Amino acid sequence: MGDFLMPARAPKARGEMRPARPSAANRIAYQRALESLIDEMHRSTLYWLRATYGQREGEIVQDSSPAADLAAQLRRRANQWRKMFADRAPDLARWFISKVDRHATNATKQAAVALTGMSVSMKDTLVTNTVMQASVQENVSLIRSIQSEYATEVEGLVMRSVTTGRDLAYLTDQLQERFGVTRRRAKLIAGDQNNKATAQMARARQLALGVTKARWLHVGGGKNPRHSHVEANGKVFDLTKGLKIDGEYIFPGELINCGCVGAPIIPGMDDEDE
Repeated sequence: MGDFLMPARAPKARGEMRPARPSAANRIAYQRALESLIDEMHRSTLYWLRATYGQREGEIVQDSSPAADLAAQLRRRANQWRKMFADRAPDLARWFISKVDRHATNATKQAAVALTGMSVSMKDTLVTNTVMQASVQENVSLIRSIQSEYATEVEGLVMRSVTTGRDLAYLTDQLQERFGVTRRRAKLIAGDQNNKATAQMARARQLALGVTKARWLHVGGGKNPRHSHVEANGKVFDLTKGLKIDGEYIFPGELINCGCVGAPIIPGMDDEDE
């Protein structure tokens, strides 16, 4: 696949609200917060390597016997960072999801007012609270997985360096490459979760208003779009069920790197009700 032509936008139906699009500011703020955690962990790891691996570099180059001791020390360091990520993840996830919810709530309220001209009251419901808690837990798991994946890769790098007699300079270079991979994963998580959480919170707020349907809008910009999502552009779906695409019911923004959005349709005002 490659570049593509954007499908023609389906004519806007009467009663169709503006979709709640993800906030770039929220994505950037979340990405920076994740990167700050990663940077702190990486600096600590480098410090440990230079202080510990560097001191035993002569032994390592000549003999692989320090491997067990280094592995034990490295696991102790990993456990410290695992605890730190576990402690910070809930607050960071709640902070992010709260920002997303405020954005989605305001976007939904403004779209409803713009369409109807009437003031709208947005109260928390069981649905909105459930969706928010589920989003928080998903982000807690993702934040903790960043540390877990990094620690596993670092241990592998150190052990391979020990067994092959590599020096500290080589290991540091390898670790820097791993650091780049981890930061890119944080960027992916921030973008994907911003899309997904915004869509989820907006849908919960729309359901609380009594909205039951929305129109799928494909958002272009990627070099490799999902063609099934392009074809879904303009189709109306149930907000409690989703749209059947590729054999399963899904919502806009739900799949990884999906930037599609749903334009909610106020009941009684749409063309299909006539």
